[in-house]
Amino acid sequence: MTNTVQLDARDRRVRPDRRRIRATPTGDVDLLADRLHWAMSRLVNHGWTVEQFSLDGWTVRDAAGQQHTVPAASADHSAPVLEIHVAHLLGGLAHLDPVDAETVLRLVETRLRLHMPARKAHPDDARQPWLLPSVVDAQPSVEVRRAYWSALTLTDDYGWLITDVHAEGFEAVTPGADTPTSFRRRRRNTGTTADTLAHLLPELSDHLTELTALVSAHQATTRPTRIPMGDPR
Repeated sequence: MTNTVQLDARDRRVRPDRRRIRATPTGDVDLLADRLHWAMSRLVNHGWTVEQFSLDGWTVRDAAGQQHTVPAASADHSAPVLEIHVAHLLGGLAHLDPVDAETVLRLVETRLRLHMPARKAHPDDARQPWLLPSVVDAQPSVEVRRAYWSALTLTDDYGWLITDVHAEGFEAVTPGADTPTSFRRRRRNTGTTADTLAHLLPELSDHLTELTALVSAHQATTRPTRIPMGDPR
């Protein structure tokens, strides 16, 4: 799995002359680290390599070897582009106490180095139709993109193998199982990633074949690297 983080202390250092702001609650530090890790790992799971990141932005190399440097100050947060979203989140750390900002950067670096799954996306991130880094031409529809990222949370972060997708739900082999389990759309969405995906599928109508092809192609290239980490929530 391509998950390279080429960092030293200077790459993620918080400048000492920053004005000190009140301490950040621990829960906020964890939340910010979770969101950054989730966004970065979406790209890593598509063959991208993280080279450095700091409060000023980050540098990442895509699967084709092209380097992208995105400054935090110039990040257009309205665009559903993951590398811009990461830069926006990094820039937001400047408002934290410097010690807390350093803690967030250190947590993210550690999780990337250890190849840790990011698990469920933050609700604000799960709703976004992020552009697919594996698609170089016309992007799929908004509905397909939302369903794609829900599906990949199950495959990349929880070790599921999705075997079929249809309007009523989907089938997947979960860690420890030998045969697929059917996941149907329930009357009420419980908020789990599996339920979210099942509720998105009826909206796709004629695009189910496209979603199936995209998910299958991703699983074909990444399946041997999946690390199951418990039940999806």
